[in-house]
Amino acid sequence: MKRYWGSWLVFLAVGGIMGALRYGNFLPADYLSMLRDYGPWVILGVYVCLILFAFKDTVYQGVLALLIPLYPFYYLFMISDAFYIRALVAGLLVGLGQDSAVFLQAHLTDIVDTVRGWIASGG
Repeated sequence: MKRYWGSWLVFLAVGGIMGALRYGNFLPADYLSMLRDYGPWVILGVYVCLILFAFKDTVYQGVLALLIPLYPFYYLFMISDAFYIRALVAGLLVGLGQDSAVFLQAHLTDIVDTVRGWIASGG
C-alpha cells in the first residue's frame, strides 16, 4: 500500500499544474492557444507510447491496443500495474484531455462524412 502514495503525489502534482495552466487563467492567450493546438499531439504521442508499453507486457495486449481504439487507455488504467505511468497520463489528461477530445471529434466527423459521401456515390 505504501508504494501507491508516490503515484498519488505524482498525479496531484501533474494534474494540479496542468489543470491550473489550462483552466486557471494564468497563461496569456497566445500560450493558451498553443496549449490547445499542441495538446492533442502530446496525447497522440502518449497513445503511441501506451501501445508500445502494451506490446512490452504481452503481444496479445499490444495487438489489442493496436487494433481497438482507446484500448491503450483501458489497458493502462484497468490492467497494467504501472502506477506512476498511470498517474502521469491521468495528470496530463486533466489539462489536455478536453481539447484532445474536441480535436478528435472534429477530425473523425470529417472522416466519417467523407466515407459516407464515398459510399453514397457508389464507391
